[in-house]
Amino acid sequence: MFVVLNRWWHSLKIDESKGLIYKKFKDHRLFTANVFLFGAFLGVILWIWDYITDPVGAKETIGFRCFFLILLIEYVLLRKWKNPYMLGWLALFFTLLTLVDYLLILTHLEKGMIYGIAGFMFYMLLPPIAFQAFPLWINIISIMIVAAFPQLFAEAGFVNGFQQANYAVLIWPAASIAIIIQYFYARNYRHRYEMEKSLERLSYTDMLSGLYNRRYFMETFHNLLEHAKASGTSLGLLIADIDRFKSINDQYGHPVGDEVIKSLSALFAKEVGAAGIVARIGGEEFGILLPDTDREASLKLAEQLRSSAEEMNIDVVDEEQFVCTISIGIAVSEANSDVSTLFKKADQALYKAKQSGRNCIYRFS
Repeated sequence: MFVVLNRWWHSLKIDESKGLIYKKFKDHRLFTANVFLFGAFLGVILWIWDYITDPVGAKETIGFRCFFLILLIEYVLLRKWKNPYMLGWLALFFTLLTLVDYLLILTHLEKGMIYGIAGFMFYMLLPPIAFQAFPLWINIISIMIVAAFPQLFAEAGFVNGFQQANYAVLIWPAASIAIIIQYFYARNYRHRYEMEKSLERLSYTDMLSGLYNRRYFMETFHNLLEHAKASGTSLGLLIADIDRFKSINDQYGHPVGDEVIKSLSALFAKEVGAAGIVARIGGEEFGILLPDTDREASLKLAEQLRSSAEEMNIDVVDEEQFVCTISIGIAVSEANSDVSTLFKKADQALYKAKQSGRNCIYRFS
């Protein structure tokens, strides 16, 4: 029984990674900002309700109603800032300020605590509607604090005539429903986020090698080169090509050729590691980007890749093995480099390496 409950509990947990939270914030930020904008002016306009409820007391609530405009601060911050954690807590802070303000408004209206208690339902709607841009745990804490705050405020003696029992019967079921809504929305959003990330990975992945494909390589190439020029650093570019790959396919068959590509891809990924980006950019051609890497370091890594490839034995039928070699062209960025020029230099260097007898490295000095 305990094992079943434990599995059930873990199935309910939602792990919101930093990437997911910032993506959710990006998706919902403008909507959340507009809800706070709407809430600021709605709080002022509802003075009409004060006047209908108590024309005499409404004269004293004008200033309190104008206080709702403080929500415009959150609106402006949401438009300018990009920190979902800080903005989430600020959203709760401004919401509590208007909640106190609303309690004070009710104390100035005849029978305000009786007629106005339904108004607290709007505060239960706020997190499920407006707080979607923030982490789930901030939303749930916000619902519980917003629900409990009027009761604590009244218990401390700051407001008179607060209908504790009626409030509890009305608000806490609504708060529970709001939490459930928040939970399932967050669960659904995480599922959608993971699906999008999976599709994104597929769109950038070469299916045979498991490396990045040419599309991702060229996009990253452009971004890294711009960063290198802005920071005054160097970007190393290696283009590696399998020597006599057509002969391998002709002699041993395409399945063996595929195994060669897979084996070399695994080798490149292991040797380069986190130091760079490795991609399959053609049939038997690989591109390697090395941020913050000068000529000597690029040459050293290229030689390491070449020698490791030469030492690798490829298995074929009947326990036969053969050695596969690669040629590598190297180019390193300069202050005025652009993507096409640098790529052309590395490609020309590869051609020189092939002309020099293959299984070697060539770089432009």
